[in-house]
Amino acid sequence: MATSIWLWSAEDVPHHDVLGEAERRRAAALREPLGSYFTAARVAVRTVLGDLLGVPGGDIVLGNHPCPGCGDPGHGPPRVVWPETSLWISLSRAERHGALAVSTAAVGVDIETHRPVDLAGLGRDALAPAEAAWLDGFTEPQERLLGFYRCWTRKEAVLKAVGVGMSVDLRRWDTVPAADRGTVRDTTSSPARLWAVENPPSLPDTTMAVGRPAAAAEDDLTIGALSAAETGGADLPATGETTLKGFRALKEM
Repeated sequence: MATSIWLWSAEDVPHHDVLGEAERRRAAALREPLGSYFTAARVAVRTVLGDLLGVPGGDIVLGNHPCPGCGDPGHGPPRVVWPETSLWISLSRAERHGALAVSTAAVGVDIETHRPVDLAGLGRDALAPAEAAWLDGFTEPQERLLGFYRCWTRKEAVLKAVGVGMSVDLRRWDTVPAADRGTVRDTTSSPARLWAVENPPSLPDTTMAVGRPAAAAEDDLTIGALSAAETGGADLPATGETTLKGFRALKEM
């Protein structure tokens, strides 16, 4: 395995009692259906990792790598603390949908459910000038929406692979959306590193991206679903257009 991605929809995740007490408390604190979506995601992650690592999913201890920016282990990229492994992981949730990437190198994955967005505001606040110019080439509303999600998921995936998340100026990261695989220069590290980002096939009504070190991008990439069941759109109502603040809030659910 070089990089493998598992996709799921909440209703397709079989119930297993593998959550820890902190995860149960967090799920109980969320309004429905968000609590069920969170539970399904954690069950999916623990089930996949348990199968890969040969241990019960409930015994896995999850934690974080130190933050590349400040060194704080409380909010760096996720990792498996126990059992000890050299594999890297990345997790993304978008309401009822989710994705887990497992790789032999640093990796970032992002999946987003298609919702109305404030294209003007997000273009100003989140897109690099080249990305905004590329998006302006689309005139049909649905094409523009899908184009935005291509940019956004690429941006978040590569930032998660780097380990800095969305704390940086998003406008300085050009993910080259016109290319099947964009090369992104990370100027937050010294020396600067090159990352590759692309949009593999995803679940219906979603867009997904995966970011990896440029040197590892030619390695195998496999994608599978926890269930072969057909899935539809999001259950949560889209109340207005999602803004940059809204995207950040969705990630905290």
